[in-house]
Amino acid sequence: MTENFRIAALAAFSLGVAPLAGCSSQDSIESKDESAESVAAKVAGAGIRPNPGRWEAQFKIVKMDMPDMPPELQAMFKEQLGKVETSISCLTEEEAEKAEEDFFRPPETKGDECKYNSFDISGGKIEADMTCADGDATQNMKMSGTYGPDAYAMTVAADGNMGEQKMAMEMEIQSKRVGDCDGSEG
Repeated sequence: MTENFRIAALAAFSLGVAPLAGCSSQDSIESKDESAESVAAKVAGAGIRPNPGRWEAQFKIVKMDMPDMPPELQAMFKEQLGKVETSISCLTEEEAEKAEEDFFRPPETKGDECKYNSFDISGGKIEADMTCADGDATQNMKMSGTYGPDAYAMTVAADGNMGEQKMAMEMEIQSKRVGDCDGSEG
């Protein structure tokens, strides 16, 4: 894991949820104690894909606890608590076709540091519990929410440590397809 992944793993992981937004609720995948790569392959094989178009996502940090972080960094993160950040993106047809390959694989990993303790996606609901470890850093991430072809709502929580530095974070994410891409997306 890189330092960026260890410091802001939840944020990086959470920002990747936009491609999940349009999953088909017809498919079902359930796994226990399985690598992130294996689960990502199952999701890709199931054809769970988002609808292409313009997506609007809102992110809100609802919990941030890093007791060993320098006070100025703690103040910066606390300032963000409860604030809603909005992101607009364009998901092309090509991106939608391969989005499921990358969503359930954490960013910036070699693929063998993370495993799903449990993973269940079915009937418009998702529940996942993932643990990542690299050297003296560990992170546990839990996702819980609902999804449909044009919208989703999710809570992502993470806790772990980077050596002796502990952290806990929780974020709420809501996203919806708001139409066709018009070229103004960020």
